[in-house]
Amino acid sequence: MKSKSIIVLLALAVLIGSLYQNEVKAAQDSTASKTGEIQRAVAPHFTDIEGHWAQAAILDAVKRGYVDGYPDQRFLPNKEVTRAEFIKMAVTALKLEVNASSKETWYAPYVAAAESAGVYMAGDFANRNLTQYMTREEMSKLAVRALGHKNVEEKQWMYLASKDGILSGTAPGVISPTGTTTRAQAIVVIERLLQAKSGKELPVDQYAVSAAEVYWHKTNIFSVASEIFNGPDNNNKNVGIDSWKLSKLQFGASDGSVIAQVDELIAIDWNDPKDPNRKLLPSKEKLVWVYGAKSNVFTDDLQAYVIVLKSHYVVNKKPKLYPFDRLSLSITGYNGKPNDTEINMAFPIESRDPKKQIYGLVLPKTGFSTTGSLNLLVSTISAGATLYQSTLSSSILIR
Repeated sequence: MKSKSIIVLLALAVLIGSLYQNEVKAAQDSTASKTGEIQRAVAPHFTDIEGHWAQAAILDAVKRGYVDGYPDQRFLPNKEVTRAEFIKMAVTALKLEVNASSKETWYAPYVAAAESAGVYMAGDFANRNLTQYMTREEMSKLAVRALGHKNVEEKQWMYLASKDGILSGTAPGVISPTGTTTRAQAIVVIERLLQAKSGKELPVDQYAVSAAEVYWHKTNIFSVASEIFNGPDNNNKNVGIDSWKLSKLQFGASDGSVIAQVDELIAIDWNDPKDPNRKLLPSKEKLVWVYGAKSNVFTDDLQAYVIVLKSHYVVNKKPKLYPFDRLSLSITGYNGKPNDTEINMAFPIESRDPKKQIYGLVLPKTGFSTTGSLNLLVSTISAGATLYQSTLSSSILIR
């Protein structure tokens, strides 16, 4: 009888031990499973983002929960984004209030939320088709509004977005306004937007700012040579960048017989060999600045900006009196006596390369003084006829 009892007890012990081990294993498996889920949520594995320029931003965006990958473990970072998709991502990332909607489209609640928050306006896109791919300029509009900018001029969106560090160029000095937006680009913009709204100071692509300024109002002098044309004393609407108006770029005779047009005014930092606009200039040995009869070749140690003017006549009914299809550029307000050995004020430049003719000025960065303000002017070049002139900008600069 004792033998049978012992056998029964041993069997029960084995059974209990087995059950305990199964429970422990099940618990371990469950913990491992949950840990795996957490790991996947924290560090998702996508097969197509390794080494991608936006890899870190993509992983951050997935962690924040406003975007995800595809069931086949791909993220498709270079896939184009529609307007509706971007709006949904931005609204979710910004944690805007989204209300249920009885409308047919899946994106209607997100669009309503963006409109309510002032991030999106119905006229933001060329048409109301939100399923079309979003351009980079359209993306900039929403980002700039999300940052709180108001009273923005036409085409100023990309300038503000790049100036705030939200937008970078697609290449040095290239902003691609009409280029479509990829998932990676959209995420990077949204991530930077979140950082900016949290008070973080973002790095700025200065070449993108320069290109965006040209796209906005036909010049980049206020971003490339800001200390000359837009210094801290230019704090009212009549000077600095606010003195530049597109309406000033076209001028001429009141009877319409002569109408001149400034196409672009491009500033180039001579001391930045990577400045994308250096391509406008001839090679160094063929670029000279002129005073009187003397021409001086540009040197590497010359501390200066080069300003290139592109212009033409829209109407010229008096070609004998206005024989040159371009304008003259000048800057008034420099003190000091000009000479042929140093650049202490604005001097004209010339190209000795017949295949790359340019017109403009070279401005000193140092070694000059002013009357307290500088005025940048363009005027017609005439053969004894009336001169027509426009003051493009005025800047307070005390040196």
